[in-house]
Amino acid sequence: MTGVLKFFGGSTTTATSWLALGVALSVAGPASAQEQPQQKHSQEASSDTEEIVVTANKREENLQDTATSITAVSSLAIQSRGITDPGQLAGIAPGVSIQPSFILLTYIRGLGNYSSQPGVDQTTAYNVDGIYVSKPYGMPTILFDQARLELARGPQGTLQGRNATAGSLNFVSNRPTHDFEARVAGSYGNYDEVTLEGMVNLPIGDNVALRLSAASAEHGPYFRNGYGDKNVSGARARLLITPTERLEILVTGEYTRRKELGSTYSPCPPGSTAAQGCAGVTWDPWAGTPGQGTSDILNQAEPNTLESKSQAVYAEVNYDLDFATLTWVPNYRKFYYKNNQTLSEAFGYAPAVHNETHSQELRLASNPGSPFTWVFGAYWAEERADEQNYFLTARGPSITVNRPGYPSIGHVYFKNDIYDYYYRSQSLFGQVTVPLGQSFRVVGGLRYTEDTKRQSGNTGIVTAAPITGAPVLNSVDVKGSLSTSNWNYKIGAEFDVNPDVMIYANYSTGYKAGGVNGLPPGTNLSPTFAPEEIKAVQGGIKSRFMDGKVQINAEAFHYDYTGYQTSALPVVNGILLGLTTNSQSARLYGGEVEATLRLTSDDRFDLAMTVLSAKHKVFDVPAAGLLLSGKDLQNAPHFTLYGNYYHTFRFKSGADVVAHAELQHEGRQYVDFRQSPGSLTGPTWRLGADITYTAPDRNWSVGAFIRNITNDDTLLVSNSGLGPYNLATPYPPRTYGVRASANF
Repeated sequence: MTGVLKFFGGSTTTATSWLALGVALSVAGPASAQEQPQQKHSQEASSDTEEIVVTANKREENLQDTATSITAVSSLAIQSRGITDPGQLAGIAPGVSIQPSFILLTYIRGLGNYSSQPGVDQTTAYNVDGIYVSKPYGMPTILFDQARLELARGPQGTLQGRNATAGSLNFVSNRPTHDFEARVAGSYGNYDEVTLEGMVNLPIGDNVALRLSAASAEHGPYFRNGYGDKNVSGARARLLITPTERLEILVTGEYTRRKELGSTYSPCPPGSTAAQGCAGVTWDPWAGTPGQGTSDILNQAEPNTLESKSQAVYAEVNYDLDFATLTWVPNYRKFYYKNNQTLSEAFGYAPAVHNETHSQELRLASNPGSPFTWVFGAYWAEERADEQNYFLTARGPSITVNRPGYPSIGHVYFKNDIYDYYYRSQSLFGQVTVPLGQSFRVVGGLRYTEDTKRQSGNTGIVTAAPITGAPVLNSVDVKGSLSTSNWNYKIGAEFDVNPDVMIYANYSTGYKAGGVNGLPPGTNLSPTFAPEEIKAVQGGIKSRFMDGKVQINAEAFHYDYTGYQTSALPVVNGILLGLTTNSQSARLYGGEVEATLRLTSDDRFDLAMTVLSAKHKVFDVPAAGLLLSGKDLQNAPHFTLYGNYYHTFRFKSGADVVAHAELQHEGRQYVDFRQSPGSLTGPTWRLGADITYTAPDRNWSVGAFIRNITNDDTLLVSNSGLGPYNLATPYPPRTYGVRASANF
């Protein structure tokens, strides 16, 4: 099997050569355009209970026929809320917490991780058009021309196996069509928020279509110290080629960028202690960190900034073999990320990363009408990166330093340079659904994965020379490697009570790769850390009643989780080391219900509720002084409730007005995995609303929106030890604005 995987992966090849081969195949072979119903469905999803198509099982399926807990958020739902950034998706679906910190962190049913170390993968798998994106800061910085967001809960161990132990987020872009379309949209709001978006879809003959789209979003600082701003933009081109009835090729090029002052924290959230520098300090949620951007730590080569650039070229090639469809997905993605943040004269952090990833997926899936429903495939990916991680201070001995290709940074007291980070992941997978009679089906899935990681670099800490007091960098070369393999599987059953009600149950496993700490010899610490593993039992119901006017989906689950990867920063022999250890086992159980009620032809009510128990059985990290056995996991509220109400006012002219109100409630939760004082937040209630007028010809609309009506200051993230006091970032403040769009 290893030989098969190596043959599939081959040597590192540029994306250009693979895509050129795909285009050559399209010209030489037979192919044709397939209908893409998900575009139509995504436009309807926010206002009625029509069919919604999702691709969580590597094929187009009706959401109600997919035996897993999945929420599909339509493009209209994204637009009506004024969402332009993945970080704004907090509260969009039950059981999901999103922390837009210096990187995008996602927790599903209490499972997630807080680490930016290169060897630590995310517990939630991020995907763009079905393609895995390994690092949160490699995600596109702006959402535009989206068909939908698919959010799957629970381990995706077989079909989406790479590091998807908690679940997956898949951002699905609109595909080209063979009809001319054009759209422009924009909005303006408080904090000088301006968003612009444009799209044109061009049919080119009978067999080619081109879709071009672009967008930008910016606003001023949310915090009074001048931080918490936004400045993002992006562009995408998608070319659909269907030269015959059997072959379809979709090639995509995308570029997004971000350039902002960056994020900030405010000092001393409620519950902070005098030991955290918070004696007599009152929590002021949108004050920002005092002195940020003005303290003498800024006497360095460049000012505070948050920048990123992401470039991607990928394709999807589908060939109809009559009995099945063969799909090939080559992908090349490159990004640069830099975040130079000085929170006070006592602490700053300046990471910068260059990353390139090349991946391929090849799969064969049964066509509709097959007696069995099946999909088999192979996946290969290779990732290379180099980066610098500098910690800054103006209070002690420090130096000015840089690596080739990176800017000089001043006041560095600890540096961690990674010269070469390499990650290869390869796997074979398959899943089969076998009918046993007209109403009962059994499901079996299997995935074999091999992961190899290695890294080399240099780490060091600055101390004062004994006599002169001059800053001296004590550094040492570090390196390490790790290879692991794993079998994941899924067994399940599905039963159709009637054509509108399905019940299901699954037992599945998931796996997140281990990694390399990159430690010097002689530390007596583990140079590697092991994988995380999950065993999950899930059962649920997908149902519709009253001619589709009522839809109720529910799922209960029980997880056993082992090997949780936790970060610490111990000092050994005068060197500050980045260390990840396998600290915990946990037990999680609970359930959620999502309901849609079409009360009348003009009224719709959505309700979602989650109950959760997520506790560490064992959580012991001696290097960080943490012993949290028996405590709740981070970002795991015991109860959440979300509600949406839509009402449509219809006019004789054919125009209409859609009014929407939403409610989000989350129970108490810790927003710091260390559970430090000041990191327990909630319970909270948040309200939002929007209203949209659409003209009789449907060619233009105007509307208004407001988010966080009550100006709720619930914490998103909390950090202790980043300076003279405890720090936290609240949920964004009240924002509101107007928007307009025109279709041509």
